[in-house]
Amino acid sequence: MNAKPNVWKNYFQMIFRSSPPWLLMAVCFLLSLANAQLALIFANKMASALTDYAVLSDAIGPLFFVFCIGIATVLIKVAGAHLQAIVTAKVDRNVQRYAVSKVFYLKTADVESGDPRELITRLTEDTCKNSPFLVDLMINEIPRLYYIVVATVQVAQVGRPVLTITLLLTIPVIIFGSFIAGRITFKVRNRIQAKIAALTARLAEKIDNAETIKAYGTEESEIASGDEVIMELDKAKKRGAVIDQVTAFIKNMMWFLPLLLIIIPPATLLFNKQITQAEFYAYILIATTFRTYTAQHLDLWVFLKDAQGATLRLSSLLSLDNEKTASGTAEAVSGDIEFQDVAFSYGDGLALDHVSFTLEKGRKTALVGLSGSGKSTALNLIEKFYSPQSGRILLGGTDISQTDYKGYRSLFTYLPQNAPGFDGTVRDMLNYTSKEPHSDEELMEMLRKVDLLDDIMALGGLDYEIGPGGEKLSGGQRQKLGVVRLILSDTEYVLLDEATSALDVEATARVQKAIDEACKGRTQIAVAHDLSTVRNADKILVFDKGCVAAQGTHAELMEASPLYRELVKEVSVS
Repeated sequence: MNAKPNVWKNYFQMIFRSSPPWLLMAVCFLLSLANAQLALIFANKMASALTDYAVLSDAIGPLFFVFCIGIATVLIKVAGAHLQAIVTAKVDRNVQRYAVSKVFYLKTADVESGDPRELITRLTEDTCKNSPFLVDLMINEIPRLYYIVVATVQVAQVGRPVLTITLLLTIPVIIFGSFIAGRITFKVRNRIQAKIAALTARLAEKIDNAETIKAYGTEESEIASGDEVIMELDKAKKRGAVIDQVTAFIKNMMWFLPLLLIIIPPATLLFNKQITQAEFYAYILIATTFRTYTAQHLDLWVFLKDAQGATLRLSSLLSLDNEKTASGTAEAVSGDIEFQDVAFSYGDGLALDHVSFTLEKGRKTALVGLSGSGKSTALNLIEKFYSPQSGRILLGGTDISQTDYKGYRSLFTYLPQNAPGFDGTVRDMLNYTSKEPHSDEELMEMLRKVDLLDDIMALGGLDYEIGPGGEKLSGGQRQKLGVVRLILSDTEYVLLDEATSALDVEATARVQKAIDEACKGRTQIAVAHDLSTVRNADKILVFDKGCVAAQGTHAELMEASPLYRELVKEVSVS
């Protein structure tokens, strides 16, 4: 019941915050208004030129004037259509920018709650369904209404009520057709588009996991499953095509029926000599344009329903609280990081069970434990990807929920396990977080420290294109590039989540040495499976089933923690 107010609130917020090209829209509006006025002048002058002169030579001047009006009308219409197309493209672009910016500031939990592929469909398709309504409303609606009102007055002045009634009767006929078309567009097309988006996401998921499918030899079953998705997608698109045909039929009928209403009554009056030929011609020209403007006016209803449907689908994104709106304003000041009775769960699965511990500033702290024990969750909470469901996290004595998110995150460098990359060159990836680009000499020296320089030079050097997600690099190469990017950062806190998991023993030792050298004096918090990388940590926290089972140095834990000894033994055996 609250959907419609939310939809239109989100629609107008999205439009006005995306900064439409108001000046260009104003120019288009003036051109549209001029076109409406010229259409009225053309109808009256043409009727006069065709009937008021008995000798052709006398009519040449008026006909030439009418010709000039016609040419001006065409030129203005073409120019207006071209500028309106530019306005529409700019509005689409700005709305997409606005929607994408909202997505990037969404909370991680909200992004993960849906399918990212369906999210992309919303950002690329639905954002382009909002501009037709805005553009038509702001540019064409007033000129259309102006023409409709002035044309009705002029026809009424002829003194034949039947002509005025006939003219006005075209409106309810077109309204009815446009209403039906709009309802179909909103109700049915909305369901079809949602179905297409979901099916497209399912198909993309299969393609993204092609390697896994090949590894398990399930190609045939996945092809069969994919065929089912394709057939469902085909059915959905066919239903969409049927709806388009029904809508087209309604629109064609709305062109034909008003045309009959326009032609028959004045033709009868002319046959009975109740109106002059000039009045007949003027009426036909005015009424024909009247019908066109009325139909276009009511197209606004269809555009409105399209915009309503698209915004309804987008509203789940646009109405969510984001990191900007939910962020505090306190300045983030470096200091110890304290977890005070922090609990967090993913759905029904408890990840952290009321844990309390301190990560000291300027020290290296390692988080170790079995998979699913809560180590990575602790990093995610420190990075403010998620918020504690109870308890609080302090930085320098201030609750991090009260700090400005941007200033807070600027204190941290985070290196996730899979070390993702973006499409671009090696140089682009290494400079991704740098305020000023590093020199090529500095980049190559850092690559040498992690034993990656020879590999990169063999591939083509710093200009080598790594592909989307860094797909042209191995997992180990991506991790090493991520480590170099971390080393080049100058943040006070460094968060590492299995930063060397894709490397062999020798490479791990070399890379970890480079990390430790670069992080001297900085606060290093590392989630590690390979315990050889954290034996020198100032403190090690042992996680077990969402709790901190023990903490201390490597030597202290070897004495006091059976779980830690078991973890060390497992790593040694492996």
